Amino acid sequence: MTGDDGLGRPQLPRAVAGLIIGAIALASAAALVYPALGDRLRGTDRPTGVGVIRRDIEVPEAAGRIGAKAPDFEWNAPGGATRTLGDLRGKTVVINFWATWCVPCREEMPALEKAAAAAPDVTVLAVDLMEDGERVRGFFESLGLTRLQPLLDTNGSVARRYAVFSLPTTFFVGPDGVIRDVHVGGPMTAET
Repeated sequence: MTGDDGLGRPQLPRAVAGLIIGAIALASAAALVYPALGDRLRGTDRPTGVGVIRRDIEVPEAAGRIGAKAPDFEWNAPGGATRTLGDLRGKTVVINFWATWCVPCREEMPALEKAAAAAPDVTVLAVDLMEDGERVRGFFESLGLTRLQPLLDTNGSVARRYAVFSLPTTFFVGPDGVIRDVHVGGPMTAET
């Protein structure tokens, strides 16, 4: 029996309402975990090779400008580990914001790959703006990009924290975690 809520509207039995709420919670959890698990859930052994940004991390005095601490964020790495930008302290990091639909972004990716290969001690994070992992992985495979670490900024929160208003935009972060240079527009050359 369903009963009513006193206003003439029918109510669901508690068991049915519990099942619906449980299904919603399970679907929400799966949506968060699925991108990190990638192809393993789709029946293949090859990982997606694309990390997924999970959350922003508050850092005092962080801002997307030269001379400020780089805003920190956490992501699920393709192997399942959780990483943060702070984990890379002590290394030079290049953070390139891009998208597959951005023509200058596509044109500069081979130059970024060449620069990353020439400087193996530099970490290059290729932060894709709000696209899916399949599209990004396909793009990387089509160009043979292996030195760049692709990350998905699925809701654009990291791009907003860095005040990215144009693609491509590239931040050069020193080993101390401070932004040393910003390059807006493109395509960049390997020398840049």
